[in-house]
Amino acid sequence: MSQTVVVVNPAAAGGRVGRELGALRETIESTLGPCRFEPTTRSGEGAALARRVIEEGATRVLSLGGDGTHHEVVNGILGHPHGEQVTFGVLPAGTGGDFRRTLGVWTLDEALRALSRPVRAVDVGRATYSNDLGNTESKWFLNLASCGMSGLVDRLVNASSKRLGDTVSFFVGTLRAMARYEPARVRVVADGRDLGEHEISVVLVGNGQYAGGGMHFCPEASLTDGALDLVILPHAGMARSLLRTSHLYRGTLAKVPGAILLQARSVTVEVVSGTGYLDLDGESPGRAPVTFRVEPSRLRLAGVPG
Repeated sequence: MSQTVVVVNPAAAGGRVGRELGALRETIESTLGPCRFEPTTRSGEGAALARRVIEEGATRVLSLGGDGTHHEVVNGILGHPHGEQVTFGVLPAGTGGDFRRTLGVWTLDEALRALSRPVRAVDVGRATYSNDLGNTESKWFLNLASCGMSGLVDRLVNASSKRLGDTVSFFVGTLRAMARYEPARVRVVADGRDLGEHEISVVLVGNGQYAGGGMHFCPEASLTDGALDLVILPHAGMARSLLRTSHLYRGTLAKVPGAILLQARSVTVEVVSGTGYLDLDGESPGRAPVTFRVEPSRLRLAGVPG
């Protein structure tokens, strides 16, 4: 089989990827040469496809879709015994286009050119949490993970048509979540240090820098520093939350009163009251309690800026 496999989400970008797959394939192969294309048929299938093609000999697995598709493919790669020997790459197309911002690529052509950069070993995160049935699960995350209002935003956005595009869909989802979110009270422990109880809007850890369709949560985050950037953002009413949305997009959350920003290798969030909905790379598979850990240099990634 071809050593390069592209896992494709045909539903990405409101179905545009599926409708235009022939043209997209021609563009991709004109740069990379012959590739094998494996479309997903349902949510969650990207991980299983990635594991299968590695078993069949793939040495480079690319993800054509949004952040949710990249999340699935990374979980499939790192869930395989030989996953650390496989190169991963992002071909962005989808509602959530945040990880590409950290890589500094905006279009498919830019992403294809970026794949010629030297492959680097980058950090990933690992979240251990309670799923919606109350069972303990663990998943990898590539970009950002959090709990609080962000997980509610995910649920609202992913239940919508997303036809407005990434930035508008997540902004509207954020407004809807602000109106209905009942703040959770949580205790946060970072690298064994008790940071106390907080009534939160969100507790977030960043491996990448952006989430929510361009919100710049972690402007100093690096894929190669062996740490997660922690943000604890206190709950505010609707009016104050609206006033601080500009900080979300400008990367200036440090100016928000009561916000806590630091770096850590491990962050545990325990719920005192309320519900801390989980967000992993734009998906919401469960809720707190949750522990986020960084796994340094765990993934071979093509396209990282020098």
